[in-house]
Amino acid sequence: MIAHGGDVWQAGEALGISASELLDFSANINPRGLPARARERLAHDASDARLLSYYPDPSAGRLRTALSEQLGVPADAIVVGPGAESLLGPILRCLQARKLLVPIPAFGEYRRVCEQNQMEFAPFPLNRDELFQTPVKLLCGRIESESPGAILLNNPHNPSGAMLGSEDIRRVADTAISTLATLVLDEAFIDYAPHASLVREAAAQPALIVLRSLTKFYGCPALRVGYAVAHPDTIRLIQAYLPTWPVTQLVLDTLAEAVADRKHAEASLLENEAERKSLAHSLCGLGLFVFPAAANYLFVELPTDAPAASDLRARLLTKHRILIRNCDSYEGLASGRYVRFAVRSGEENCRLIRALREELSLP
Repeated sequence: MIAHGGDVWQAGEALGISASELLDFSANINPRGLPARARERLAHDASDARLLSYYPDPSAGRLRTALSEQLGVPADAIVVGPGAESLLGPILRCLQARKLLVPIPAFGEYRRVCEQNQMEFAPFPLNRDELFQTPVKLLCGRIESESPGAILLNNPHNPSGAMLGSEDIRRVADTAISTLATLVLDEAFIDYAPHASLVREAAAQPALIVLRSLTKFYGCPALRVGYAVAHPDTIRLIQAYLPTWPVTQLVLDTLAEAVADRKHAEASLLENEAERKSLAHSLCGLGLFVFPAAANYLFVELPTDAPAASDLRARLLTKHRILIRNCDSYEGLASGRYVRFAVRSGEENCRLIRALREELSLP
């Protein structure tokens, strides 16, 4: 099984405590949580026995309409599924490509889904000295020389947080088109840099598919819902590989309320930007190397005299009840040297810094 962040259940069980007693910096979730109106809708609908007796709307109409209005794309260019990761398999099956070219380090599920679909996983290593920024010219050259059929690129990059501008992404997409390939663009954290999204291009361009998460930005990963934006013809192909009722009605209506709350989104962006800068400054003050980031997490390289990533995670968990992301499971990273921290509230971030100062033996 691939190790991921956010496993508060096993961590709590190992310590003999409730998961709610842990402070989770390992999963990149908006600390504001669901907007109040969305929480109220969820609580109301969950207590209505009549609503619970109905099947969900298989068209996910209300949520797709809310997303259409937010993104400025037609509703028939959107498909909803039980989490962004669950849509990747149907997308790859539609493409029927022989090879998937993926910059690494990357989300571990990419390789697993490739293997499930008998598709070759072709890694494109990123360079630490270049801050794990994707070298667009080299990537385009690799696409032209190999004609892989499909390219999977995430922006902002996970785990580093590095950001490519929309013009760079368009260059990759154009190169993919020239080789009859499709670019699958994972924008799981693009809500924190919405100006760089290519959803509108994806709705009109058959060779571009954008994959998006809803539960990270709206602070509700327990609800499991994501979506993809693509040309309507492509959306119909993806839809054919999904269950008839992939997402519950409770989730559909709750997230439709969340998406419509623009004030909550604007406040989240402002708070994340301020707290990310503050947390990065504090981490640098501890002698850690913090990579530039555009999302709601910070990727950190530990100094050579610091505890290994696994040891630091264990100390923070057992002594401070703080869970962080040990990045050893990311392909293409030096073992023991990298960790990742979510950006949380100011008070919680200060608690993390105090614990790190103690475990790094700093005054």
